[in-house]
Amino acid sequence: MPEDIVSKTYVRPDNTAVITCSHCGRQKSIPADSYRGPKSKLRIKCACKKIFTVQLEFRKRVRKKTNLKGTYINHSQKNSSGNIFVRNISVIGLEFTSLDLQNFKVDDELTLTFTLDDEQRSEITKEAVVRDIRQNSIGCEFAQSGEFSFEGPLGFYIMS
Repeated sequence: MPEDIVSKTYVRPDNTAVITCSHCGRQKSIPADSYRGPKSKLRIKCACKKIFTVQLEFRKRVRKKTNLKGTYINHSQKNSSGNIFVRNISVIGLEFTSLDLQNFKVDDELTLTFTLDDEQRSEITKEAVVRDIRQNSIGCEFAQSGEFSFEGPLGFYIMS
């Protein structure tokens, strides 16, 4: 694996991460607390003398990068509606971009409909709440994201 490729390692519930050398497969467990935020990308020199880069992922849920087309209805803003592009998705929420970013506020209640790029072209409709507004995107949490979140086409899609 070339040095410029970054592998991702998820931090475990006990705040440790298992680093695996991309060259020899040797593993080492490290405490992850001091690597939160901008320090989460690490250059590691293995005992085999190879150097590789690891990104520590502190998220509790897998997030999949996407480029899915969809629509929104913003029930908190007089049912305004428009088009979105879903940039990443997990079982508890998603991030999207839109030409209408100025039309959103934190805690707005939305209905999001988008089509997965799976073989069945599954159409997904989710109720969501705006949790984060960035310069170029909106972060949402699904209104219902409990124990059954991995069931159905969306759960299968995220894990594939």
